[in-house]
Amino acid sequence: MSELEVLRALLLVSVIVAPLGTRLLGELPSGWHVAHGVSVAAVGLGLFVLPWASTLWPVFCAANLAVFLWSRRRTLLTLPALAGGVPLAFSLVAATWIVGGTNDLGILGYGPHFSFYAALHGNVLGWMLVGAIAALATREGPRQRLYAITVFVCFVSFLLVAIGIDQVRAIKPVGVAGLTLAIPLAQLAFLAEVRSHRAAFTAGLVSFLGLVCTLVLAWQNELAAPTLGNVAGVRSMVSVHGVVNALVTAPAMMLAVYLRDRR
Repeated sequence: MSELEVLRALLLVSVIVAPLGTRLLGELPSGWHVAHGVSVAAVGLGLFVLPWASTLWPVFCAANLAVFLWSRRRTLLTLPALAGGVPLAFSLVAATWIVGGTNDLGILGYGPHFSFYAALHGNVLGWMLVGAIAALATREGPRQRLYAITVFVCFVSFLLVAIGIDQVRAIKPVGVAGLTLAIPLAQLAFLAEVRSHRAAFTAGLVSFLGLVCTLVLAWQNELAAPTLGNVAGVRSMVSVHGVVNALVTAPAMMLAVYLRDRR
């Protein structure tokens, strides 16, 4: 399997799983699951058969954001509402890169590989992982402000990484450092909060350990240190870092928040 095929498969998983985190932000309208299923099918077609079909995905993401904004219209400028909107903003950015990659639009001069990298980061880290923390920021509690601040730090850090990749390389490590500190600290705060809830704690711990492993790999790559190299013919930043984050780290954190709420 080539690296591009792995990226396509991970993207398809991310568009299936990431929107489920929207449930953590509030009630979903009737027919949402049907719209999600149709949109996922469109992305699948776009990735493997009909590139133009992926253009339906940004519409779905924009509709999600619109529903959220409407539901919070009376408290839109409060810290929890603003934090809750951040992962949905990430979803729109990722959707743009999905369309750009499937149709080879050359956004900012980049081809499908980079476009899919960017889309995966937007979906997995932005929509799923930061989204789970954003959901916590919408719940009243002693750590609510901490979770909200984490979301905004992650948002700024993502911007620094994006600008650092494309324009000012010196600020990219600053963004990576921001993500390295903010997300694990929020996860540790969450683990302390749910330490008596075995299921939520276990899921949160799995997510935390997965993130630590992938962050080590990310910093090795950032510092040009020796890494795992290729795994099954695919660079470890995709075959390990990408796979673990998409299939373990982010989904486990979403599950942990869901289990916490069920309690």
